[in-house]
Amino acid sequence: MARIIVCKEKNTSALGTYLRKVDAVWGKLEKIEKCVQKGKEDELVKLVHDRDKNVRLAAIAGLGRAGKDNACNVLITLLLDDDPEIRSASASALGDLGDPRAHTLLMHHLGVEKDERVAAAIKDAVGKLHGGG
Repeated sequence: MARIIVCKEKNTSALGTYLRKVDAVWGKLEKIEKCVQKGKEDELVKLVHDRDKNVRLAAIAGLGRAGKDNACNVLITLLLDDDPEIRSASASALGDLGDPRAHTLLMHHLGVEKDERVAAAIKDAVGKLHGGG
């Protein structure tokens, strides 16, 4: 993956700060992919709570692909997040994870979820848990 080259002009402090932040996020996204490949669930759990939303979303998806014992619990707690995009990603990751323990809690959240995109993600996850995905 290509990295961003920071401009060397003198009056680019705001741009330089922005590019350093982008580079840091890019590094975390690369780290997430390596964690998924190596099955490092603990590292993914830490990144689920990152300040950057894109990092959080990638780590959530990573838990769905490579999670083990603790992933289900972490993803279920994220169904309570204020951000519907985080809730939706968590539901999708639970479906990908395939842990049958999630079914009852997903059904509960489906009954109280107000955001239709999140509700759709929950329905899809339940379908995957029943072998339909």
